[in-house]
Amino acid sequence: GANIERCPEGPNCIGPSGTNYQDAGRMYSFSAWNTRTFARDSLKALFPEKAGEIDEKIDPGEYGLENYWVRFVCVFIFMMSCMSDLRSTLDMITIIFSVPTAAEPWMEYKVPDWDDKEVVKAQSDKEEIDFVRFMMAGMPLRWKLVNVFLIIIPKALIWWTTLTNGTTFLMETAGIEDVIVNVTALTFILNLDEMIFQLFSHKAAHHILTKIEPFALVDRSAAEEHTDDQSLTALDEDRHRPFLGINLIPVRMILTLGLAALFVARYYWQFCDRTPLGGFVSKPMYIPKDQVYPLLAFFLPSVFPAPQGDQFWAMPHE
Repeated sequence: GANIERCPEGPNCIGPSGTNYQDAGRMYSFSAWNTRTFARDSLKALFPEKAGEIDEKIDPGEYGLENYWVRFVCVFIFMMSCMSDLRSTLDMITIIFSVPTAAEPWMEYKVPDWDDKEVVKAQSDKEEIDFVRFMMAGMPLRWKLVNVFLIIIPKALIWWTTLTNGTTFLMETAGIEDVIVNVTALTFILNLDEMIFQLFSHKAAHHILTKIEPFALVDRSAAEEHTDDQSLTALDEDRHRPFLGINLIPVRMILTLGLAALFVARYYWQFCDRTPLGGFVSKPMYIPKDQVYPLLAFFLPSVFPAPQGDQFWAMPHE
């Protein structure tokens, strides 16, 4: 249905039933098309002598895509959520490799030394717990490995599985309303971990994450020691930088768009065949060989494909 505006005379106008789309009036959702086809085939099975008349008077229509670009926009929106999750995973990897590989205290009790503690409390409106500092500190090698193998690698694997299966799910949704609802549902799935943490974690964990001090990845001690003249010189150089610089390039948007295009292309490569007329059609479909879907096939279908049974459908040729 991607070229429905060129039908019936244009190329790639044959649907899964082997008939011409003709126009959008013959195109239905998969459930509606499947039900209409089942009703027609049932009548033909009951009255085989009237098969020709049934084919003439009962038109089940065709199944096809309503709008190609709406679907791609929804894939792009889904990729934005996935990129946000990927960025958090990369931040975790950066922190793991940036903190010292040694056991260091990550909290300390420190009262400002400019006056007595009770005076500090009264003037700063602080409580006893406010004098406890939380910070990111060194971590022994064994705990770094625990975080890598029990948190980062599973998180990256779940991200990849959600990305591949989510893209497939959206690419196989034909209706405009359905694809919009589905991208909202997939975005909700990506936020489940944060929702679980917000609802079920202890309030002490929320307090620590709220009060934890930022971890500096760049050493700014040299800049802090600049004289007034050096600071003014650096500020003047910053003012004279060209307006149209590399910092104005929306790198994240370009990466998200490229990732969306990459996974859409991956879907066509994995599930579609290219026709001589330049279009893409589904590869032959097979029934599952087993009722239980293998877990490895769910996470890594390219490496551990699910066993397939007999073929039940193939795209008719034009």
